[in-house]
Amino acid sequence: MEAQRRATELRRQEARRARRRQLLIGGGVVVAVLVVAGLITAVVLNGKPSASVASASDGSASSASWAAPADVEAGVKAAGLQMLTAEGTALHIHQHLSVTVDGSPVVVPAEMGIDVAQQRISPIHTHDESGIIHVESPTVQTFTLGQVFDEWQQKLAPGRVGPYRDGADGQTVTVFVDGKTYAGDPRSIPLTSHEDIDIVVAKKGSAVTAPQAFSWPAGY
Repeated sequence: MEAQRRATELRRQEARRARRRQLLIGGGVVVAVLVVAGLITAVVLNGKPSASVASASDGSASSASWAAPADVEAGVKAAGLQMLTAEGTALHIHQHLSVTVDGSPVVVPAEMGIDVAQQRISPIHTHDESGIIHVESPTVQTFTLGQVFDEWQQKLAPGRVGPYRDGADGQTVTVFVDGKTYAGDPRSIPLTSHEDIDIVVAKKGSAVTAPQAFSWPAGY
């Protein structure tokens, strides 16, 4: 039942993605960009911030530290890629990426590699927070996980993901590809069709296993 629910939700997200694509890429379409500013109010009691504000600023796995970068083009350039006016069609494949820190999933941000205001899109991008990476390129070539993290503007190296280093602060960093431990440089992992990539940060000494295989929804 859970797998069915998840698949249904992902199909709904894909339908919303298609509608967004028409607004973003469609020739001659005037795109209205709405910017919603989120305000965080700190309630100060006895000179101390409220518990909710303190917890949000605690630890490097906060949602803010993993958010989509504001400068989309800078990340795409760092990945050695160019922004496109439309999604490429020569190569169209998908991968699933998950990052887990101490048992809690990190949200892979929506619209990574997409500049809505400029109506430009990278060959590597996301449309929602499902963790599905879209590779839609006008040329057939090999893309890598390192390029995904360059666009995300997060660190990725052997034994490192984001702010976490293997062996530092009692943490371990383990990479899995299709359920198997990957011992090489994670930046060099080629992006292939329906590939499952999982990065797990855990406390040293704890058992580390690959997450359950991703259930691909219809249409991918």
